[in-house]
Amino acid sequence: MLQFLSSVFAGSREQRAGPDRDLIERAIERVVDGTDPRLRGLTKYRKRLRPAVEKAVVHVLGMVDDLPEPAEISRRAYSVDPCLRAFFVSSSHLLEVIGNSRAIRDYVGNAVDTLPDEIFGVLAMEWQEKNVLGMELVGDTVQRDVPQVTVNFFNHRYVGPSGSETETRRQVEIRIFDYLIEQALGRIVAARSKQTELKQQQRLLKRKLDTMKSGNWGLKPMFGKTETSEPDHVALESKIKAIEGQLFKLGAGPRSLEACCEHIDETLGRPSDWVAQRKINLNLDDMLIKVDVASTRRANQLELTELFSCTGERRVVMPGRFPRQELPEQPDFLEQAKRYLY
Repeated sequence: MLQFLSSVFAGSREQRAGPDRDLIERAIERVVDGTDPRLRGLTKYRKRLRPAVEKAVVHVLGMVDDLPEPAEISRRAYSVDPCLRAFFVSSSHLLEVIGNSRAIRDYVGNAVDTLPDEIFGVLAMEWQEKNVLGMELVGDTVQRDVPQVTVNFFNHRYVGPSGSETETRRQVEIRIFDYLIEQALGRIVAARSKQTELKQQQRLLKRKLDTMKSGNWGLKPMFGKTETSEPDHVALESKIKAIEGQLFKLGAGPRSLEACCEHIDETLGRPSDWVAQRKINLNLDDMLIKVDVASTRRANQLELTELFSCTGERRVVMPGRFPRQELPEQPDFLEQAKRYLY
């Protein structure tokens, strides 16, 4: 079973000279669980998968290490941080988007202990540039119909809320690694032949892939168009276990399992082809209009981090820390019902 947010990357932040053997072993087992557990029938399957898995792990750890330190995301920070002023229309918009996000609500609702003073997470947004005609002040003259490029940030998410930066980064590491596993499984599903037995395997693996996606194992919470509530991982893992039981009954020949390994190699062995990140520098005025760096116009220089995938999805991401005291009050549904009834 996959054990969502298991201990795959636990303690990994202390080993930046290179991932240790135990981490790679755990990652290999997660890859096997996430694709086809019958791979354990291959002789020395760990040795066979280790080179590709190690490349993927190093890539994931490097990506998360390159993320900036968490920025304060609050009403106070909005007044001094040009990035937050670019991302949100107002400080009230910021509090509404973050405080009422489904991830935050699920985190608060599932908390068994006192909430921390700050809730760490990763703010993720879509962004786009648009060519428009606007006005520009040149000297004392207002020029009209000037070609301009405006930037817009939208579809905000707050991913991986937790009580510490370390835990949030670990969650991001696992999500990226699971995204690579999803891509490998997708290639395995697509490559199955039309033979009766393999066709049945294809259907079962496709069901497993769909189940993994519905459980938000990978980057779907960050890349998705709409927010979804936290899925029932116990039920999903039970469903996956049932699918794997049917796969074991079908059996598999060595060639089929070797082909599976080849797809894993092609995906995890070239992780930057599937998911990566880059720095983006934007020079924007207060109206979010791009300003040439050589211009004397007042502008804010923003250095942003963009995460992008092989499917063309891209998001600006910012690790953050949101003050607990700025969480909106949760409605008292019982009290509302009493007022309605009486």
